[in-house]
This record gives sequence, C-alpha cells and structure tokens, in this order.
Amino acid sequence: MRVRKALAFLGIILLIGTVAWAGKGPLNLAIIWHQHQPLYQDELTGRYVLPWARVHGVQEYIDSPRILAEYPDIHVTYNLQPSLLKQLLDYVEITPAERAKGGLYQYIGAVDNHLEWIWKLITAPASLTPTERKDMQTQFFWINGYMFDDDDNDPYYDPRYTALNKIKNTHPFTNQELMDAAGLSLLWEISPELHKQLGLVGLRGKTGFTKDDIIRLIEAQHTVLSWVVDAYNKVQGMGSELITSPFYHPIIPLLCQQGLAQDVYGQIDQAQAQHAKLFGRKAVGVWPPEEAVSDQAMEVLEQAGFQWTVTDKGILAQSLGHTPNVDELTTPWNYGKITVLFRDPDLSNKIGFSYGNKPTEFAVTDFMSQLHQIWRSLPAPQDHLLVIALDGENWMFMAGYPNNGRSFLRALYSALSTDDTVKTVTPAEFLAGHPAGRTIDHIATGSWAGDLSTWIGEPEEDEAWARLDAARKVVNGAGDPLQALDAIYAAEGSDWFWWYGSDQDSGTDDMFDWLFKTHLIAAYRAAGTPEGKIPRVLFLRLVNPTTASLGEVNPTLDGVVTKPDEWSEAAGFTGAGEISHAAVGYKENSLYVMVRLAEPASDLIGKDVRLVLYTSGKVGEPANIAARYSGVQLGFALGASVELNFAKVKQDGTGVVSYYRADGNGNWRYASSITTLLSRKAVVGDVVEFEIPFKELGIEPGKSVTLGLTLEEEGKLRGRAPARPALAQVPTLVQGKEIFSMTDPAGDDNGPGTYTYPTNKVFAQKGLFDLIKYTVYDAGKNWQLAFDFTALPNPWNGPQGFSHPIILLFMDVEDGGRTDLPKGAEAAQVQFDPDHPWDVFVRIAGWPAYGRHLWTADGKGPTLVGVASDPKKGRIIVTIPKSIVPNITGWHYVLVGSQDGYGKDYIRALGPKAGEWSGGGCPDPMWAPQIYDYLAPSDHTQAQILGSYSAQGRHFVTLIPVQVEPAR
Repeated sequence: MRVRKALAFLGIILLIGTVAWAGKGPLNLAIIWHQHQPLYQDELTGRYVLPWARVHGVQEYIDSPRILAEYPDIHVTYNLQPSLLKQLLDYVEITPAERAKGGLYQYIGAVDNHLEWIWKLITAPASLTPTERKDMQTQFFWINGYMFDDDDNDPYYDPRYTALNKIKNTHPFTNQELMDAAGLSLLWEISPELHKQLGLVGLRGKTGFTKDDIIRLIEAQHTVLSWVVDAYNKVQGMGSELITSPFYHPIIPLLCQQGLAQDVYGQIDQAQAQHAKLFGRKAVGVWPPEEAVSDQAMEVLEQAGFQWTVTDKGILAQSLGHTPNVDELTTPWNYGKITVLFRDPDLSNKIGFSYGNKPTEFAVTDFMSQLHQIWRSLPAPQDHLLVIALDGENWMFMAGYPNNGRSFLRALYSALSTDDTVKTVTPAEFLAGHPAGRTIDHIATGSWAGDLSTWIGEPEEDEAWARLDAARKVVNGAGDPLQALDAIYAAEGSDWFWWYGSDQDSGTDDMFDWLFKTHLIAAYRAAGTPEGKIPRVLFLRLVNPTTASLGEVNPTLDGVVTKPDEWSEAAGFTGAGEISHAAVGYKENSLYVMVRLAEPASDLIGKDVRLVLYTSGKVGEPANIAARYSGVQLGFALGASVELNFAKVKQDGTGVVSYYRADGNGNWRYASSITTLLSRKAVVGDVVEFEIPFKELGIEPGKSVTLGLTLEEEGKLRGRAPARPALAQVPTLVQGKEIFSMTDPAGDDNGPGTYTYPTNKVFAQKGLFDLIKYTVYDAGKNWQLAFDFTALPNPWNGPQGFSHPIILLFMDVEDGGRTDLPKGAEAAQVQFDPDHPWDVFVRIAGWPAYGRHLWTADGKGPTLVGVASDPKKGRIIVTIPKSIVPNITGWHYVLVGSQDGYGKDYIRALGPKAGEWSGGGCPDPMWAPQIYDYLAPSDHTQAQILGSYSAQGRHFVTLIPVQVEPAR
C-alpha cells in the first residue's frame, strides 16, 4: 500500500514537472569564435618575421569552418579580424612583380622567416648562419605535437618527426636532418584531414626529403590558403554570421583616451570595405579587440553603424554595480542604438583552458550539463541568449586537445545538433526576433582581462604610447597621407602593447618591439620626414632583459664592503670585462650602487675613465641608443645616465656622481640639481659605492626601470654589468603609522596540517603560501595593509610583483554583513563566524585583472584598490582609500590560497594526491577548505579550525577572525 501511494505521489510530481517544462523552448546559444593575428610584416623589408598567419591558416582557420559545414543545423559566429585576412590574402596572391622575382615567389605570395630559411636550405644551405640553423632546429617543432603521440586519441602519429623531435637538443642537425624537419613541419602544419585530397599522405614519416618534396609542400600550403575565404563564405551561406573588428585590432578605449577616436573610425571603414569585398556585405556585428570597451568606445561603435557588439560578464558586473544573475547575463542590453551582449566567461574559459586535457566525452557532457542547468534556471529560456566567446584558434592548438581540437569540435556540434533544450543562433539571427528589452546607460571601462592594465601603465607600455603619439602628430601635420596613416593604424594594434612590460612574455618580445618600431618608422617616412629627423631610438633592436627586484640596504658609503651582509639584500649582477660584480638596492628615497672591479677601484682615480649607470629614463622623454663614451649599444633605450668620472675623484676617494639626460640624438645634457649634491655622494676604494635620489632619476616606487652599468672610456667599453639589460622593480614603500600588527606561525602553509604543494618544479621553494605577518597602517587618506611571506618569487612575471599567493581578506567593520562566501571566492570553501559577518571582501593576486578587487557584502563592486610588492622583503602591500572603507578597525579574516589563473575564482584546487598543477593532502575536496594558510586568533590553532569541516554534516569550516584595533 505504501509503495502504491509513493508511486502515485511520484507520478503527480512528474506530471507537475512535465507541465512546468512543457511551455519552455530551447535556450539560445551564440558561439563566437574570434580569429586574429597581428600584422607580422616588417614594414622595412616586406618580409613576415613570424609565420603564424600562414601556419594557422593551413590548419585551424580552414578546419574550423570546414568542420562546421558538416553540421548544417549549427550556426556560429566568426570574427574574422582584418589584419589576419590581409596576411592570408598576401600569401595567396602572387603579383606579376613577385612572380618576376622568381625563387619562393613562384610558389607563394608572401615570405616569412621560416619559408626564407627553408628556401636557403634547399637552394644554398651554406648561406645559412649558425643562428639561423639553431633557430630552425628549434622552431621547426613549434607545432601542436599531436603527431608525436602514438595513441588512439591522436590518430596521426609520425615516427620520423617524433624521432627528430627527440634528438633536436642533442646535436646540430645535418643538412638532411634539417631538410626532413622542414618537410615534416610543412606537412603537419597542414590539416592532416586534407593530406589525402592534396596527395601528401605518402610524405608522412618520410626520411630523405628532397627539394622537390619541399616545393610540393609549399605549393600545397598555398592551395589551402586559397580555400580559406571561400570556406567562411560557405558557412555564411548556411546561416552562420561573419563579423569584423577595427582593422589592426586596437584597444578602442585607449585610443579614445589618447584622443584618437578618429583613428578607430578610420580602421572600421577599412575593415568594412574589406569585409564587403570578401563576403558580399558589411558586418552588422563588431568584436571590440580584447573585448575592451568604455562609454566612449561604445559611442564610436554605435556611430559607426554596428547593430551589436560583445564583451565580458565582468564589464556587466562593473556597469551594474553587482554580480549579474543568469537572467541579466543572458539578456541583450541596449546602449543607445547598439545592442551589447555579455559572454559567460566560465563556459568560454572551459573550452579555452580547461577541457583540453579531459576526455572528449567528459568535456562535452560537462558543457551540455552546464547548458541544461542554465536552461532549467530560466522560466523562458527561449527569450534568452547565452554567449560563448573566445579566441577561435588558440584553444585548438594550445590547450592540450587531442587531434588539435577536431574531435572535440565535432562531438560538441553533434551534441548541440541533437539537444532539444539548446538552439545555436547567431546574434543577428536572435536579435531579429528578440529586440533587446533592457537599457544600460553606462558601460564600465575594461576588457575580458578586467581592466586595461595589460596594455598600459608599465614603463615600456607607456613609452610605446608616447612614441606612437609623437609619430601620430607628425603624420597629422603632414595631412594624414594614406600610406602613413595605414602604418600608424598598424602601430595601434593591441599585440605590441600586450607583450610590452613584465606582465606578459612571448619569448620573442624583442621581435614584437621591432615590429612596432618598423610601423612607426614607415609612418615617418611616408609622411615625408627626413631620415635624420626620425627618432634614432626606433632603430634600436632590443635585447630581452633579465629581471631583478631591488632590496632595501643600509650601507656605509666608504669604498669598502664593511660587512658580508651590507649588500646582501640588493639585486646582484655578474659583470663582464673589468666589472666583476655590481649590486643595486634602495634605502628610503635613494638608489644605492656598489661596483667591484677586476682590480681595486682606487687604481682608476685620476684617470679619464667613467663608471656609468644607464637607465631607461622618464616616459616620453628622448632616449639615445648607444653608450655615451664607448658608442656600444646596450640593448635598451638610454634615457638617462649617472656618471662617476674617475679623473675628478679626490685622492681620498671621495667624489660625486652626476645625472645626465639623453637628447635623442646621441648627446647628453647635464641635469643634476645643486640641491641634491649631498645626496649624490660617491666613494672609491676597494669598490665603488654611490647613491642618487629617486626623484632626480625620475624613478617612482612601485614602478620598474631598465638599467645597465658600464665602465668606459672614449671609444672603448671596458666592462659592463649585467651582460644584458636588467628590468628592476623598485618596491612600493609603506608610508603610514602602524595601528595593528600580528605574526602568524612560520611553516604552517599546510592548511589543517596535511596539505602539500603541487609537484611542478615552480613550487619547489618552501614558504610560497606561508603568511608570517599582517600589519595595518594609517596612511592619511588611505589604509595600507602589509602581508609578509616567507618567500615571494615571481616565476610567471605577475605584473604586481608576485605569482604564487592569492589573498582573500574579509573585514567585519560595520553592522550587518554575510557569513557565506561571495561569488569570486566560493572556491575557498569556508564560512564565517555568525558573530562577525563580513562587510568588505578584497581579493589580492599578482595579476591586476583579477587581483586588486574589493566588494561589499551588499553586492557593490568590484572597486579597484592598489596592490604592490616588495619581493626582497616577501611583502605584498595593499592600499585602500578611506573614501571606500572609512573604518578599518574591527574583525579581519586573512586567507591565503594558491593562485591559479585558470582555476575557479583563481584558486588552485587541492585533492588527496598532489599533481603537477594541483595541491595534495586534502582528503575531501568537496568540503575541505582550499586554502594553505590562515591568520588564526591566538587562542585557536590553524589546524584546529581548518580541520573542522564535515562531509557527513555537509558543512564547511567556520573561520574565527582576529580583532584589529589600534595598539594602546
């Protein structure tokens, strides 16, 4: 009887559920693939210095629409970035003038560095330089290595290419080994699904490639490149949408801020003309490069006539002042006459970063389950549009997908084709039947990365903007000749600024710097600028710098290293020539330098020899390209110098250093102030020691400066340190009155006592997450918070000076508050003392895109705060304006996790066993806290509190705060 009643009750529930779901249509899903490459063409030679437009053109850019065409019910959107199309078309078109040149141009319309090397190899191998041969031996394996995997997931195993890959670092290749590597590289750059059609299958695994084989492969690549535009036209005809961007992919808000909105319009006009020519119509949608937007940027896109654009969920959160719910996220918004869509970053990033190392079936099932969850949460999903938007090629070859992402793409499209709860649409298709119903009056300034700091703010970035501004003014003064204007547009591309500074590292940053400069040189020349008037610094080829952090020192300037630890906290550099060693540190407001020469420094007193410290100088000011006396280029732009002339040093070893500024034409102007004379002291003895004020140097705490030391005389470089430029970070100084300080036990960064670090060697150093002290300062209009760690290295070049820890700070400083975790910190898996609910949450990490954000318990934020570091002291410094947090006293929770740029809430996961990129020693990842360290009050232990979770009771640990109050 009980069973029948239970079944009857279940039937009623199912009936109610069926009725409830019956009126729901499918969730509309817009997938936007962003296809982009910057202009890799050296404007001075016409040659492409990197091959990526060609390499991805014959695989990812052709595979993506080709696979899509197999699924006629699937509609997606492609942003075909104009500078990418320009390069693809250049490779395809062989002009009469090019054909007359012969050589490579008989077979392909453009030449890049790889093709140039290969042509030398098959026609005149003796002409290859040792550097070129070395680069070939490395770069001919710059490829997604699916053909190196002998397993079912990657069906295209090549034993010969695999064998060459294994020995590439063991010995210099012979000509034939290089020929085989070149041939197999060209072969596997082409989608293997096209090999049969092109008659190339017989070249797989081949040993003994010939000149004819290589030419055949170059011709095959040319053929595939000629198919690309047609492939996108085909899927457009099947219902997919093609959109565009400003021609050279500029950061629109930054151009607007620089007063260059007219250049955005100009680039849009160029883009639309190209788009209409290739695809038969103008684009109605626009991808703002890097999803970077602002109010002014939106007005430009609206005035340009676009119907819709897309940016990130984080922009919607900043614009609304709260984290958007699923209804708000999946709703198109009106901004004037343009519709704004906001992408779901979690699902987008799963494709971009997370699914690559997962089984295809698992990845697709997880993706579809996320869509089903969203469908269930919306009362009328048919009226909503969920946007997935990401780079269309990078995930395929960079994220670890088997078979270069082809298997995943087919499985995803297949699942979407057969699922009744999801319908793929293009934005234009959806908006035609569902005009945007909500209005947004303000669009926050930002990008997919949060803010715009990746492209501006570091000294190298700011210098690049200053050089662009100077060239733009010259071109404008010449009447904006079209060729000059096009070169300026190319220099406005985002990629140059992306790779400047320490926050990103391409491994070829010097190449990107050179490309940027060639665009500016071309602009000056096309504007009619006399060659001698073009800034000389643009002709300087940079040398990638070493990085260093300046530490605080307290030396006695007496020409002797008085005690072993006198310079131990300084940045140390090994010298070359007559400089043995150099140390650079700081104290209060001055830079301190010690230089040890091969012989006692006092031997040089009275001689016409100079010890010179060169720095990159102030942003926007002129710079010279060579050392003042020796004429040697040091690999960075020399904006200023600090000189000690040994001829003017007194016999007792005392002297002063002098400050000079570059004029940009190879000359130097004396710029020291008489008021700083006593602060420019130098002493020569066994070593040279001197100081110079930061203010005179134009160096700001918290910023970076490039520097190098030389010992030189007229026409001769006698020594230098270091061997290449040093990019040194000047720490932020804590300035304020201490109102609270508390130490935390050293060595307790093990959570409840069992947690371990990931196994990758980057985590080998102890104390990476070990908080040992927390201090609060009253700094006038601001609060300053100092978090001291046992170790604070920066292996991934976090732009805020550190890589490993992520700090979650919660403060109970007023009435009310919350005891649960907010979005942005849920991965920590903790809850808070009901007697002390938090009012303010601050997330701190090495990346400003997500690591300087403050929210309030009532949903306001994020508001950006200041984050800096002093790596030598192991200190992270957070500056919070009192206008945001008027009162800092109360109760604080300080949590430390492992920063993971791809993890949920940027927190690295912990499990039972440590993996290469995941922590271990966590028996229950579902309920145990995902933090390594925690500032526990003195009457509790960290292990006691962090071990108090319960899987059986289904609750997280309840944290107890520390009381922050002024010392009495």
